[in-house]
Amino acid sequence: MLAWGVPIIALIAVAMPFVHVGALAVVPVLVAVHLVLVRVVLVRDAQRLLGPVRRLLNRWLTRFSFLWIGIPGYGAMVVPIAGVLVGVGTFTVLTSLVQVSTVMSLQRERSGRKLARWEKLVPIALAVLSIGFILIVISIAILFGWSVTAIVDRMQGP
Repeated sequence: MLAWGVPIIALIAVAMPFVHVGALAVVPVLVAVHLVLVRVVLVRDAQRLLGPVRRLLNRWLTRFSFLWIGIPGYGAMVVPIAGVLVGVGTFTVLTSLVQVSTVMSLQRERSGRKLARWEKLVPIALAVLSIGFILIVISIAILFGWSVTAIVDRMQGP
């Protein structure tokens, strides 16, 4: 997957600075396509060999890694030249992270080990961080909107 994915990401990253506002649409699409390809090409068959809880945790760990690493990494591709390196690095890191995580889960499952505490805590911590971050962004947006409304009301006068 890395052999054909890295050149494709590099080409997209070269074109990203030229799409300007279109990058707002390209980045989430790129993250979603990469996530689907990783799930279908790399881990679909392996996931079937995992127990239900480990499968669920592995799936959510993959989703959170794409959320926390993929969106900022692919978003940085709008920067000329450096964005190519960041985009290719993001693709490589995410693909490798999912592959290594799946292999580790398969090895732990095959050896009959119970779920380790970190296997449970990492997805839970990432979920809490994600929800907290979303609440902070919503709060900032509300405060910004309220501030703009207050400024406009003051400018209009009595």
